[in-house]
Amino acid sequence: MKKGLNRPLRKGYTTGACAAAAAKAATLLLLGQGSRVRGQEKNKNEVEIPFPDGSRVKFKFNHSQFITQNTQLIARASVIKDAGDDPDITNGAEIAAEAEMIGSGVKGQGSEKEINLSHAPCPMPQIIIKGGRGVGVVTKPGLAVPVGEPAINPVPMKMIREAVMEAVEEGSRVKGQGSRRKIDLPHAPCPMPLLEITISVPKGVELAKKTLNSRLGIIGGISILGTTGIVEPMSVDAYKETIRLGIDMAVIAGLDEIVFTPGRNSEKYAEQILQLNEDAFVQMGDYAGFAFEAAIKKGIKRINVVGQLGKMAKIADGNFKTHVRDSVLNLSHIAEWAEEWEYDKAICKEIKQSNTARQISDFFEQRGDKRFFELVGKRVVEKIRGLLKRDVEIRCIILSSNGAVMADTKGMHK
Repeated sequence: MKKGLNRPLRKGYTTGACAAAAAKAATLLLLGQGSRVRGQEKNKNEVEIPFPDGSRVKFKFNHSQFITQNTQLIARASVIKDAGDDPDITNGAEIAAEAEMIGSGVKGQGSEKEINLSHAPCPMPQIIIKGGRGVGVVTKPGLAVPVGEPAINPVPMKMIREAVMEAVEEGSRVKGQGSRRKIDLPHAPCPMPLLEITISVPKGVELAKKTLNSRLGIIGGISILGTTGIVEPMSVDAYKETIRLGIDMAVIAGLDEIVFTPGRNSEKYAEQILQLNEDAFVQMGDYAGFAFEAAIKKGIKRINVVGQLGKMAKIADGNFKTHVRDSVLNLSHIAEWAEEWEYDKAICKEIKQSNTARQISDFFEQRGDKRFFELVGKRVVEKIRGLLKRDVEIRCIILSSNGAVMADTKGMHK
């Protein structure tokens, strides 16, 4: 059946999920389960990893091998990213991981070696996760990752760590089989040797040239991203139809109030804050203007829009298609708003010199200044009202990066 004909669009997986799967495969290979990783056992040319929502997903891997570097044994595995029916620039990219036990004293010449943790006195080695070739390094503040660290976002970092921990637990239970020679780690006291995981993207430098990473201060490669592990298909027509269906469900449920969020994270916080019928919540993605207008056409009387400062500031600036390819957040405009709101020159300068909306959000949150968020929220309401030209109740809630409510315009407008 051809794509788009009577079947839903296929979801894909984030670079973060692929990195976690590759890391688990490499760790299993290192710790003596090479037959599993190499597919020598039936249906075992795959690994299963946990996702943030508690589900588990199996990944097939593209390649696995032992390599020796300065006589140190390293296991390498990789996964080919499948972005589903909405391929981005990283679709088809190889996401690789190398696993190396630092300080174990284990030397090797390739596939003849395996490490056995079953007699080790400590239950879990110390795990270090690094960025390798093709993974960018953060050079400017304002991102979710500190300056100087590899551009592996917090959720992917957690997924990688959890997947590696699973592999260590599995490796400690299953001793190696076959012709390979087992090597028990020394019966040394804690701490255990370090298990070093290096994530790499062989074509990451070239891929990064097609992104905004350099403007954000990420150099040397791409970012390892993802908040859920899943890439939702973003075909414009398909996504708009999903929004329409969400609104229809709210109307069928007898609701005249709806809550729009950019994605699942914001929606999760909105559900906790607003405590409305689940049918009231619709993810608008990057199609804010379409969502607002579609809601009005369906007779919705009250619109709530909930999200972090980045998306909300774009709407406040009159941009109702909020994807980076359609609109760029103009930090100079935000600084101009601050001047209008009588913030002093030092604060306005801080805004102009910021790298991202998150940096601005964190700055005002640390100051305990909710007035700034409230004024942005007021602009959001005004811009939506100007777009719709209807007498409809509009409420804007702006969240911090951790989901705290920084502004709520309820009561500020009719």
